[in-house]
Order: sequence, then C-alpha cells, then structure tokens
Amino acid sequence: MKKLAIFVEGKTEQIFIETLLQEIADKNRLAIEIISINANQSGKDTSLIKKPVITSETKFYVLIYNSSGDKRVVSDIKKQYTKLILSGYERIIGLRDVYPTRISEKSKLQSDLTSFLPKGKIPINIVLAVMEVESWFLAEYNHFLKIDPCLTPQKIQAMFGFNPQTDDMEQRPHPTDDMEKIYNYVHKGYNKSEKQLNRLASNLDYEFLYMHLANSVPSLGEFMGYIDKFMISS
Repeated sequence: MKKLAIFVEGKTEQIFIETLLQEIADKNRLAIEIISINANQSGKDTSLIKKPVITSETKFYVLIYNSSGDKRVVSDIKKQYTKLILSGYERIIGLRDVYPTRISEKSKLQSDLTSFLPKGKIPINIVLAVMEVESWFLAEYNHFLKIDPCLTPQKIQAMFGFNPQTDDMEQRPHPTDDMEKIYNYVHKGYNKSEKQLNRLASNLDYEFLYMHLANSVPSLGEFMGYIDKFMISS
C-alpha cells in the first residue's frame, strides 16, 4: 500500500483535497485519514477528524494533516518527518498560500520554506497557492452557475472588474475577498464555515480542474502533478 501525507494550512484545503481525491481516485482503492491540530489553552494537540477505512482492495493511503495555520505547515512536516518514515510513507506534500506574503517575495518564501525542511528518505514538495487556494476556485468558474444562475463570467466581470473564464486568477491579489464579494452578491456568503466549504467542494467541477485548469493555473498544475506522480508510480 502506497502512503502519501499532505500537510495543509486550514479547513478550506482539507475539505477541498479530501473531495478532490475521492473524485479522481478509485474510491475502493483509497483510504483517507484526516488529522487536525487544535490550539487551546493547554497547548497544541491533535484530533482525528476522519478514520481511514482499509480493505483488501486499498492501494493508496493518504493522510491529510491540517496544521491550522500557514506558518505551521513546514514546522509540522519537520516534527512528523521521522514518524512518517517509520510508518512507510513515500511522499510528503505541503500546501499553503502565498498570501499574506507579497507575490514579489514568493521565490524567497519558497526558498526559506525549503531550506527549513528535513533532508532524508521521503521527498517533500512544498506547493504555494498563488495568492490563495481560492484562486483555483475562482478559475473553476463553472461552479458559480451552480451557486446562482446569474453568476456568469460576463456578469462577474461587469460587477467586479475581472473575468474568471478569461483572466489569470493567480494575478488576483486576494482571491478570498473576490469569493466573498461574488457569493455575497447572491446572498450566499463565503465565511469559510464548514457548511459553506462543503457546499463549495460539492459544487466544484473536478474533471475540469484536473483535465483543464491544471494546464493553465501553474500552482494547481504543480499540486496535481505531485498527486499524479504518487498515484501513477506504482
């Protein structure tokens, strides 16, 4: 059984990746475990959010580790690295936003994060969503029509000054703000509650994300490439 660990900065990425994997992989061959960091008065501890279901058909085991903060993603990888080696993991991916770091400092951020990572048996890949993972959701413009039929790319351009179908969403300075404005326009809200994130995840077109947007949104393509490498190299 091949084992992959994905460290993410928050619940948005946690819910998105869980749904993505379930959509693109054979569900009978995939087991997903989700662990989340809790910050409380007594210090940090972890909660098991989803227990993996392993059968004789399970071929891929994916741990999604929610670090509950962008700055904790790399430090948590470092803390868990030896344990992951001993548990038989073959690859580690860290996913976090560039924001609030400026885009002009993305290369320095990537270099700083990489230099902090442990060097050893398991390859580690850090993916920086530009500027936020919400740029991937903006680029998947088809889902807005499921939220409300009036949210065509042309309507979004007329109301907010950009077209998610034709413009580069990685150039948006704060994609979460864009999502909030679009959703608020039709009185649906985007405050990142679990209910709203599940609604988003259930409405995204994962075939479009995987087959098309991965070729036009570089940070999404990089992330999908590492998932492919894990799934295919068996």
